[in-house]
Amino acid sequence: MTARAAPFNARGLPIRNRNMYIYIYGFLLFLDELVFSMSGSSALSESGNQDSMDCLRATEKCNQDQKCSHRFRIMRQCLAGKDRNTMLANRDCQVALEVLQEMDLFDCRCKRGMKKEMQCLQSYWSINIGLTEGEDFYEPSPYEPMTPHRHSDAFRLASIISGIHSGTSKGQPHCSDPSRPCNPCLDATKACNLNENCKRQRSNYISTCTRAQTQGQQPSQSQSQDSCNRKRCHKALRQFFERVDTQYTYGLLFCSCKDQACAERRRQTIVPSCSYLDKSKPNCLQLRNTCRLDVHC
Repeated sequence: MTARAAPFNARGLPIRNRNMYIYIYGFLLFLDELVFSMSGSSALSESGNQDSMDCLRATEKCNQDQKCSHRFRIMRQCLAGKDRNTMLANRDCQVALEVLQEMDLFDCRCKRGMKKEMQCLQSYWSINIGLTEGEDFYEPSPYEPMTPHRHSDAFRLASIISGIHSGTSKGQPHCSDPSRPCNPCLDATKACNLNENCKRQRSNYISTCTRAQTQGQQPSQSQSQDSCNRKRCHKALRQFFERVDTQYTYGLLFCSCKDQACAERRRQTIVPSCSYLDKSKPNCLQLRNTCRLDVHC
């Protein structure tokens, strides 16, 4: 008995073989799509890394590119003009801006606490401060977006504040005992003093911001102006909040006070007179212009 011959299609190929070829072809298409999607996601991640190039590297890269460096020089001249709107309406300025928008320099960012942070901020604002003139409330941040780790601090803050008012926060005093006086601010200060880093940083900014003032006396405006270095005071305050764990800084910032004396002590502790008092109150527009000239502000 002879075996039945396999049926053939119009092209002379056995139907079984044809089905096998279809399966193989479909599988190869699937592999092709998979590889394409993986390469696409890789390209996206690479472009994301390019978007976050720090401004020092971006400036250096631009200086090495003749086209970019030439347009960057033109753009800086455009932004340095007294009437920036008129300057930016100039055709050469518009072309320079269009070219720079395609470069890493236009989307560069800085990292908090990075080496040469000041130079990075200066590079960022050298081009961005002119382009955002008149749109102060919508200016983009010169810093990279917050990481999930830093976002978690916001949730920790809510938890700490809630705990401070209820007296149940981790590391914060319990005020549930009515038999003893409850002073969350005093207890937050004690908690800071028990932590070596917090104690050192707090002592540093207190000594810097209250230098040459008589202990226990409220300084006059002229005394505050003459007896402390405001710039050094601001720097010491920044270092305190940057280098000390939020468990302690938030405790000092948001401790609850039940009387005016406590509130005043808290204000003096966290916002020393040296950091803001002046002989005469400056004009708001002067403050705004001064702020825009300071890369940190």
